[in-house]
This record gives sequence, structure tokens and C-alpha cells, in this order.
Amino acid sequence: MTKFLGALILSVAAASCAPSVRTNVAVTHMLPPPGAMRTVAIQPYNETVASAPDFQAYSARLAAHLQAKGYTVVAPAGGPAPDYIAFFLYRIDGGTAVNQLEGRPAPATGTIITYGLRTAFSTSTRRIYMRAVTVEIVDRARFRPNDSASYLGARVYSGSVVSDGSCSTMAPVIDPMLTALFADFPGQSGGLRRVDIPVDAACGLDRLG
Repeated sequence: MTKFLGALILSVAAASCAPSVRTNVAVTHMLPPPGAMRTVAIQPYNETVASAPDFQAYSARLAAHLQAKGYTVVAPAGGPAPDYIAFFLYRIDGGTAVNQLEGRPAPATGTIITYGLRTAFSTSTRRIYMRAVTVEIVDRARFRPNDSASYLGARVYSGSVVSDGSCSTMAPVIDPMLTALFADFPGQSGGLRRVDIPVDAACGLDRLG
């Protein structure tokens, strides 16, 4: 029985330490139910994203999620006009230095009662990075490029995902963040939910997010 309890405690501890991306998802929308046979084109939200070398790869991952929800992803130009345009934005900051206490084994001294129980603490510094992913979908028929008023009037979906952690690039977290966004797509309008997405790899010295 004692061995069983020990194994159970170790398994729970391992699960709690498993790397994951912890996200907060916010959504507002006026979309019809998914799978309404609508077409959508993906475009970068701004010039910075448009010129990013990873935009094509990340937009392909966004397209896969949209297709899984019943949308047909089409090219933004050179074919029939899409029903919707999905503007895609992702970004990461330069990180914020944070201090934390870390425990280190100290030489055992004292009586047998205190042997091995003493711990020395020191302050260490690490960086925490803020990551954000935004997808905004507009009704193409009501949208006029370069007209901010028409953009707001044509917008039928706005979803954002934010997370923080020790990863200094978007590559390890873009998939979990998109997964969190589409876990309940389009979701309850005006809702805010927390979604933890388990992953297979860690980033830095601790959790991904």
C-alpha cells in the first residue's frame, strides 16, 4: 500500500510539472454557427506581420484550424472573392526580468533530526515573455480597405490569446495558442476563459507558458 501511494504521488507530481502553455482567451463575435460553407482568406494584420519570415508557415496553421471548423480557406487574390477576410496578428515582447528565490542544498549540520532538511536560498533572475495572437474576421462585402469605420462595422469576430512564459520566440507556442483559441470556436461572445494546452517540450528552465 505504501509503495502504491508513493507511486501515485510521484505520478501526480510529474503531471503537475508537465510543460504546458497557459493562455487567456477573449472573444467577441457575430458569426453564424461554424460549418456554414463560407470561404475565408487570411491576410496579415499589418506590414510587420506581412514581412515576417514565419508568416506563411503560421498562416497555414491558422488555415488548418479554420478548415477544421468547416470554412474553406481561399487565396486573398486571384480567384473568387471570399465571404470573409481573417486578419492575423502575432507578437512577442522583449521580456521582463523577474527575480525569484531558488533553493539549494546546504551542508548538513546539527543533529540527526535536522540532517538533510536545511536549504539555502538565493535570488536568481530570469526573463518572462508576453505572447499574443489575434484573429479578426471581417465580412468582405461590408469592408472597404483603408476605411477604419468600415472595418469596425464589418468585423464579425475578434479573438485574442495571451500567455507568458520563458520562451523568447513564437515558434514553440504558436500551435498551442491557436489550439486554445479554436478549442471552443467561435465561443461565447464577450467571454473570457483560461485554457491550458499540454505540450511535449519545455522552453528554458521551466514551463512554456
